[in-house]
Amino acid sequence: MKLLVSQLPEGETAFHFESPKEGWIQEVIRHVARDGYEVQGTLQLDVKLTKWEPDYYLRGKTQFNVSQVCARCAEGFVLPVTHSFDVALAHLESAKALSPPPGDDGDELDITYFEGPELDLGPLLEEQFFLSLPYQALCRADCRGICQQCGKNKNSGDCGCRPPGLNPFSQLQQMRLQ
Repeated sequence: MKLLVSQLPEGETAFHFESPKEGWIQEVIRHVARDGYEVQGTLQLDVKLTKWEPDYYLRGKTQFNVSQVCARCAEGFVLPVTHSFDVALAHLESAKALSPPPGDDGDELDITYFEGPELDLGPLLEEQFFLSLPYQALCRADCRGICQQCGKNKNSGDCGCRPPGLNPFSQLQQMRLQ
């Protein structure tokens, strides 16, 4: 979705988008699917864009379900994701005018720059999609994982395997120091 920034009113403007209705969100879903992520159902995006010429501030929330593989038991599951985000936006031309002198490291804000008269929400949504995913997805918080000997999913019951053999350091427990 490209927003023509010159037609946005000063102040805050709210937008609501859903994947079945918006072709540009469906394109983002197809793009993340190429990286192995399958969105299940509807992807919703609610944003409030605040315009303070020449800069903009985007506050939003995404909601979607995505297929994942559990990091402990390796079973597939659907992960519900709700992710809030804040993004500062600025025209690239205004950034050049305000750039610090070379060698000045200063405290920079995390700002996303855009060129031209349009603000494209597609790349911003894709970035927020990837930022919202957990590093290690778990099917549930108390997932027991898999047996290291037979490979059975411990969530479906015990496998009957014996505990691993003696630790080579277990002999130290029987040593007596005099």
